[in-house]
Amino acid sequence: MSISQVLITDTIKANANKTYISKLYNREINLNYLIIIVALYLVSTANIGFFEQVLNIYPFGTNIGFILSLTGLLFGLMWLVLQLLCYRPIAKPVLIALLLIAAICGYFTDGYGTIFDRNMLINSLQTDQAEAMGLMTTSFFIRLFMLGILPALVISKIRIKHTIWRRAILQKTVSLIIAIALIAVCLLPFGDQYASFFRQHKIVRSYANPITPVYSVVKLGLDYADALNRPDTLLLHATDAKRITPVASNSNAQAKPKLMVFVVGETVRADHINLNGYSRDTMPLLAKQPNIYSFKNATACGTSTAYSVPCMFSYANREDYDVNSAEYHENVLDTLHKQGVNVVWRDNNSSSKGVADRVTFEDYKTPELNSVCDSECRDIGMLKGFDKLVQLEGTPQDTLILLHQMGNHGPAYYKRYPKAFENFKPVCMTNELSKCDSQAIINGYDNAIRYTDYFLNSVIDTLKPYEQEYDVVMVYMSDHGESLGENNIYLHGLPYGIAPNAQKHIPVIVWSPTGNGIDENDLAHRINQPVSHDFITPTLLSFFGITTDEVAAAPTFFKRAT
Repeated sequence: MSISQVLITDTIKANANKTYISKLYNREINLNYLIIIVALYLVSTANIGFFEQVLNIYPFGTNIGFILSLTGLLFGLMWLVLQLLCYRPIAKPVLIALLLIAAICGYFTDGYGTIFDRNMLINSLQTDQAEAMGLMTTSFFIRLFMLGILPALVISKIRIKHTIWRRAILQKTVSLIIAIALIAVCLLPFGDQYASFFRQHKIVRSYANPITPVYSVVKLGLDYADALNRPDTLLLHATDAKRITPVASNSNAQAKPKLMVFVVGETVRADHINLNGYSRDTMPLLAKQPNIYSFKNATACGTSTAYSVPCMFSYANREDYDVNSAEYHENVLDTLHKQGVNVVWRDNNSSSKGVADRVTFEDYKTPELNSVCDSECRDIGMLKGFDKLVQLEGTPQDTLILLHQMGNHGPAYYKRYPKAFENFKPVCMTNELSKCDSQAIINGYDNAIRYTDYFLNSVIDTLKPYEQEYDVVMVYMSDHGESLGENNIYLHGLPYGIAPNAQKHIPVIVWSPTGNGIDENDLAHRINQPVSHDFITPTLLSFFGITTDEVAAAPTFFKRAT
């Protein structure tokens, strides 16, 4: 073959290749198909670290169904996020940016175990040039080029098919519905395993890429905007509050000061309380106590501790409460403290969630203060030194003691009580609920309630010696309820609008002995009426004789005797 023939052949081949590439780039693709392709690409190339973490906890051989479900869930979430972010005018820049972010973050996650949460982003922004250059290795640039830049170049050249706006909206809507349906299909059959996964392995979720980096960027931006809008001073409430001088029933006697113990329960649902008709004897000690009033129809303002606890002591009703601004507002404990009530918060849970920031706070989660600790520190330890709290050695004064329980905090219900309270058997002895049958889970949960029964009974017995010097009362109210597998839903924290009643219907129990200034007949009448967390603030103010226009007409759990 002559040189001219070779040149002609090479030219023909080059033109053929050029024509093939031109046809590839000239071919139009529907945006929704492109999003699916990119979502699959991100799941398969950017989440090696995520699946390594998952397989360390759930070996593939014994968890095939769950791993496949989790893969589908991750794809569904990725698909949903991309659908929400991508619209034709900005689709290419968004997809390219996500590919580059995924390639960069994936390198550090897979190689160093780095999690790109909010704190890591702050650290990255504060890293100097020398530190940053030390991370720029050859393998980093190879990965960035192969998994980020090359696919980004391909997307930049692809032509997105133009679709009339009506059809585009319809396609977008259908895609979102299918993505949500896929997420639901993946979640529902393995609800018990996901309950444990989301609760016990939160750190693993943070390896999802680029969902976590994108979420962290948005969160950091919102936090920055929130900081700019944060008020310089605490927003005051009940500025017109004033004390009503108490009047003794005997005109020749001096009115007694008030003493209330308010127990903030944890994760207890109303329908597992035998005082409310539950078939099991979960509260045998309280059932024998006189002057016990159990409210049958009480609801929480939220389905998680972080939401409910600040809401419980807020001046806002559930409908008006904003968890994001609650820390800027005074709560009822602030008002009581200002009005001279001795307010003490003892905590054996995660924290007071900001409620007790300006009153006396004592941490009972460690043996440093709590003398009753075995596998964990027990709620009963919060009663230590009670006499010092009510200051009997000095002049008795109005006192509110709040005890924040560990209670029934799940999913490791078997840890929430000493072995002596294991009345219902067999018990689920792991926090991986998927490994236990439903009855074993319920048994552990009910045993934990029996320990709360013991704790509340001990609170009452501790209060009884003070009846002569104080008007005493105990109020117990859980922060939220709990799902125990009904409809394959476990734990709590679902959005309020779709959360089952098991997560919202909670117990309220009042111990109110005769002669403490509370109307017994009225209290007995109210236990069958609807009540909620909204009743707490006006009840506390009313009991301690404090009036304010802010809650002047608000309902309470009980009223003063006349």
